[in-house]
Amino acid sequence: MIKNKIPVTIITGFLGSGKTTLLNNIVKQFHHKKFAIIENECGDVGIDGDLILGESDAIFELNNGCICCSLQDGFVNTINKLLNSPHQFDHLLIETTGIANPDSVIGTFIATEAIQQKFVIDSVICVADAVNIEDFINDQPEVRKQLALADITLINKADSVQKSYLQDLQQLIAAINPMSRIHKVSYSNISEISILDNYYFTSEAIEQKTADFPFANGLKLDTSQLLGRHDITAEGFLISGDIDMEKFESWMKGFLFFNSHAVFRAKGILSTTESKQKLVFQSIGTSYQLEYGKAWSNEQHFNKFIFIGKYIDREMIESSLMQTLVNPIPVNQQ
Repeated sequence: MIKNKIPVTIITGFLGSGKTTLLNNIVKQFHHKKFAIIENECGDVGIDGDLILGESDAIFELNNGCICCSLQDGFVNTINKLLNSPHQFDHLLIETTGIANPDSVIGTFIATEAIQQKFVIDSVICVADAVNIEDFINDQPEVRKQLALADITLINKADSVQKSYLQDLQQLIAAINPMSRIHKVSYSNISEISILDNYYFTSEAIEQKTADFPFANGLKLDTSQLLGRHDITAEGFLISGDIDMEKFESWMKGFLFFNSHAVFRAKGILSTTESKQKLVFQSIGTSYQLEYGKAWSNEQHFNKFIFIGKYIDREMIESSLMQTLVNPIPVNQQ
């Protein structure tokens, strides 16, 4: 239920991509909202904090470290400080530093029970610099992960490159993350984009995204003719039968733990014998969440999974998922 929860928008993107401009555009465009802002800047002095519009008591800075790693405890403390502050707010904006892997930031909101009761992630937005993104994708693993985890991707500075090049960029980004909504913008202008109140982390949104994934043939876009190579793919799995939840959770915990460096995000719809409702699954890093979704109709029950990450071992994952069924399929029959 999201009725009484505060939505959270997480803004990522490499250095100089236009994240702070986007944040300010959101504050200006949604002037009726009461925002709180967490700003992460690597350095002793919070430079970007002076550039952010809004009430000073609503802006919380975390300096000299990255909230995805060295300042993780400070990030949780800041969330608690924010909740106990006199400032009233109805939406939280978080701008990560440009070198951040955002998975642990996201994971804080889906794995920390006390925080989960107060907040719900609205979306993760990645700002991609159209001028430099080709080099960044090839050279910076953080950029590939930022793109892979995004619900919305803004190809910024679109006015600075040719239209044909923009199309190539869009294809390349879609190959990395086919479930992200991609928009071409300039000066991080989002006036014509539905940027807030999308609630992409709710069971309803995950169920819809999972159902829309092209499972029949997988999604294997040929990127060999595009701007560069990348090691991230999205793999879909469609499995008949009912999942044994004890087997599934036991396997999934171990799988995510040992593959946290490779599997960035996963989503799924599960069929179980214990419930007449679909069970909706999502994971970020080693953290995962299960929620009940819509009731099964007269349709045939199924299990659908999508894994986004690098060097996904499709055969291993499919074989393992088969073994979590109530009636496992023998390995020699898969």
